[in-house]
Amino acid sequence: MSYLALYRKYRPIDFDDVYGQKEVVTVIKNAINCNKVSHAYLFCGPRGTGKTTIAKIIARLVNCEHLDNGKPCGKCYSCLNFLNSSDIVEIDAASNNGVDEIRELRDKVNLVPSNSKYKVYIIDEVHMLTNQAFNALLKTLEEPPAHVIFILATTEPHKIPLTIASRCQKFRFSKISDDQIVDRLKEISKIENIIIEDDALFEIARLADGGMRDAINMLDQLIAYSNSNITLNDIYKVNGSVSYDDLSELLKSIITSDKIKVIEFIDRFDEDGKEINKFVEELIIFLKDVILYKNTNLLSTIESKNTNIKKISELYDSKVLYDLIETLNNVQNMIRMSTNGSILFMTSLLKFSDTYFNKIEITDNINNSNSINNNLETNVCDKDKNISREIIKTKNIDNLKESNLSNEEINVRINNALALASKEVLENIKNNWNLIDEYIYDDQFSIVSGLLKDSSVVVGSEKYVIIASELTSIVDRINENTKIIESLFKKMFGYKLFVVGITIEKWNIEKKNYINNVRSGIKYTIKEHKINNVFHNEKTPVDELIDLVGDNIIEYK
Repeated sequence: MSYLALYRKYRPIDFDDVYGQKEVVTVIKNAINCNKVSHAYLFCGPRGTGKTTIAKIIARLVNCEHLDNGKPCGKCYSCLNFLNSSDIVEIDAASNNGVDEIRELRDKVNLVPSNSKYKVYIIDEVHMLTNQAFNALLKTLEEPPAHVIFILATTEPHKIPLTIASRCQKFRFSKISDDQIVDRLKEISKIENIIIEDDALFEIARLADGGMRDAINMLDQLIAYSNSNITLNDIYKVNGSVSYDDLSELLKSIITSDKIKVIEFIDRFDEDGKEINKFVEELIIFLKDVILYKNTNLLSTIESKNTNIKKISELYDSKVLYDLIETLNNVQNMIRMSTNGSILFMTSLLKFSDTYFNKIEITDNINNSNSINNNLETNVCDKDKNISREIIKTKNIDNLKESNLSNEEINVRINNALALASKEVLENIKNNWNLIDEYIYDDQFSIVSGLLKDSSVVVGSEKYVIIASELTSIVDRINENTKIIESLFKKMFGYKLFVVGITIEKWNIEKKNYINNVRSGIKYTIKEHKINNVFHNEKTPVDELIDLVGDNIIEYK
């Protein structure tokens, strides 16, 4: 006898065997007990959640000759032969979606059942029917013969015409919970004499994404691979996913700017033939769990995952996690249109690492780490606790706090830049912006060069520069490192420029206000600003001339 797949072997034949869909089961079971079965049902929901299974159970129950409180007797002809009954007709609408097939069905519904009370038509993936086929089915579905029941199943209910949906009782099937899937897998494993780790069971449930059929199928595949002794690592190998230990190591390599490890990791993953888009998705889900833990202290049901979540939550600040997820989401969208997904993924991670963590070098025994992001500007050497960590600052790291702009100072610099704005100066800065490339590997300016490459100059003058970026995180780091950026600009352009960062969104508002003010004749005036607690007052050439000869002599426009 040929091998029977587990999902077929353990398909429920009674409502008591169904896992999940409690509301659906309750309503239909009561309707059968009260003899109030509808002539047409529409089952909607994700794959593997029991739509076809419950349809077959309904077909068995309505035809049982000795139904007892919603339970089939299991002895009558219909119960014993319902799997092979000619009165239960399954139609795959994906391959029988034409008007001719539906017309043939319409002609046959008038034939009485051969051995049963009802003739049940189960139309799977009904959304695949053509418009003409739906039109042919319409009248029959509304007023079928008394001995016919239609059960339509679909994973895409929005594609069902309203004229069809309104003639059916509609039931929404939800994803089956991980706990319910695990309970079912334990039950099957016990019957099949399978030894499987609890972590592996929960990982199967997570990967199944609410689909019981997918979970049982995966268990079947793992049994063939591991010979009835299944571990968590077996799932990673068979499914092509990445272990939590590997994800954790990759994230540690990013925070330590260990580019060689990042490159080696992704190369190895690519050489194994694993799907890069799937890996990015796994990384996003893992980071989501880290964020949940940082905000709620909630952990997953997998012990190895919990250990790595705790480690990464100590290393990454929430703000960095949000930006990394945003970066990965953008990468995922680009991978779909790229033929070199692994290269795109690799360069994105290296770029992110440079942007956030390149201003320090870290040699760390991370197993005993405290929060690195809360100590980026601090050397840590705790001999009493035997924590091996050394944070080596770059030449300018001690000056970072001095150049952290207040909100008041940011607004003053934006105002002054607009007051002194020069199109010629702006064009000159833009034309020479590529000079930043020469300082990317410079010990003194590597801290800020990556930030500037991901930004653009929107206002330039002889004294002030406004730098804009889409990401708030980059803008914040620009305003935290203005002193180093100003030193870099002095090397590039030969004169002092005061720097301020702004988001693209805020810049669009400032630009609109500036244009309206200029058109209304409102003149921007220079405001004094504070640098290292010392007030500086920059004046326009017109202001200096007025101070020299008086306002009553000078006329300006």
